Amino acid sequence: MKIWKKACAIAVVAGAAAFAGQAASAQETVKIGQIEALTGATATYGWMSAQGTKVAVEEINAKGGFKVGDKTYKLQLLQVDTRGEPREATVQFRKMMEENVHFVFGPFLTNVFNAIEPIANQNNGKFLLFAGATSAHHALGKPDHDYLMRAWNWDAGPSGFGKLMVDYLKKLNTKKVAMLFQNDAFGKTAVDIYAALFKDAGIELQVELFEPGTKDFSASLAKLASGKPDFLFPGYSDAVLYDIVRQSTESGFGNRFFLVRGSIGPALKNKDSIVDYIAYVPKYFEDAEKKEPKTKAFVESYKAIMKRDFPYDQAPLCSSACYDHVYMLVEAMQKAGTVSDVAKIRATLMDMTYDGMWKIKYDKTGETVFGFDVVHVRKGGAIEVVQFDPTK
Repeated sequence: MKIWKKACAIAVVAGAAAFAGQAASAQETVKIGQIEALTGATATYGWMSAQGTKVAVEEINAKGGFKVGDKTYKLQLLQVDTRGEPREATVQFRKMMEENVHFVFGPFLTNVFNAIEPIANQNNGKFLLFAGATSAHHALGKPDHDYLMRAWNWDAGPSGFGKLMVDYLKKLNTKKVAMLFQNDAFGKTAVDIYAALFKDAGIELQVELFEPGTKDFSASLAKLASGKPDFLFPGYSDAVLYDIVRQSTESGFGNRFFLVRGSIGPALKNKDSIVDYIAYVPKYFEDAEKKEPKTKAFVESYKAIMKRDFPYDQAPLCSSACYDHVYMLVEAMQKAGTVSDVAKIRATLMDMTYDGMWKIKYDKTGETVFGFDVVHVRKGGAIEVVQFDPTK
């Protein structure tokens, strides 16, 4: 009997120790969620941002994590695929909130942000959302939105990439632009943003919207071409840009392009047919990795972790921006001395500048400000890169 009681006592102590160990382990892990479209027609943004986040998390954990106070933490990344579908996004996002995920990256799609916003509002004060969606801009600073920060440059702000790019276009003596965007939440928002920017710049704007799933753009392109624009402004994902650029050049509707969403891939594929292709990219990696040690290190790390070649045509969209934002968040937790007080961490983020592949800061509303490149591709594939740094 005494032997049995002793065995029970040992088991209880061992069980308690195991439980304590598990509790300590849980306290030493910080969950980071990411809610993006990883598959589907609009997956370009979500796929690349998710890879950038993954690279940052794996790098940090491989170095042993990070220290806040006298504790060392590692990151646990929870990534879900919304497929760009709002209903799927709400299910996944609600689950994250139930699991007390304090930090969530994404979404970059406006329709997904609009879907999860009511759930996020209900959890105000419990977490931080680093959204890239254009519609998130209009929610910054509103009641029940203390959780919201926007991890992307705002097109139309004084230092926004849209305004600076329109200014660049005006220097080319542009008189008229034709805008061809998808008829969805983001497309309509983009039309509102750029209609005002072109008006302020004194450039005439003609607009056509196409329905999701469109493959033949000839009717819209012919209508826009009849107005004789200097540039065609198409958007907003490579899923449609490749078709638009090819159809426009092959049918003689236009060979000069200006875009603020999408890669330079369509230009390079049609380099002998285009005359000008002017694109906003957060960073032109082909050039940057030769000149910037931090960018070179990121490219090498990406190849090692993802076990694939670096996707130069897609990477400028989101991957590295999310990569830097993970590191910035970790630095903010260290400076704030907490991994759970989201209000304190938010205040620290708002008051700091992070020097990564970009110099990143937040404006007074919670909008990210960072430098970017304008890549001008000319006939034959010649490339000129113009850099802007609105953080100065």
